[in-house]
Amino acid sequence: MNEFKRAHQRYSLASVDAVVAGEMCPVINVSTGGILIENWKNPPDIGTSGAFKIRAPMDGSVKSIDITGTVIRIQDDGSVALSFSSPGHDWPKLLEFLDQKEREEDRLGDD
Repeated sequence: MNEFKRAHQRYSLASVDAVVAGEMCPVINVSTGGILIENWKNPPDIGTSGAFKIRAPMDGSVKSIDITGTVIRIQDDGSVALSFSSPGHDWPKLLEFLDQKEREEDRLGDD
């Protein structure tokens, strides 16, 4: 059982990445109101707001979703956490769908 009570479900999605400052970075996890990005070189200071893109597979291709977020934490390992308002009412459903799709693909790969 998870010892942390989180406001939003976190999804570790291998199919999702982020574009920040023109560079593609892996996403450690994402939720309806936040994201943890790996390998962001020279991130802005905590409290800085800015735009970034989430790239996710949708409708047979990779689509970009523009999001404005605020840096809330820079971890010792270089990961950067941002909070944001949900980019749309379908955002939680998209995260659940991608999570389920990746789990099914993993299960099929194990057979």
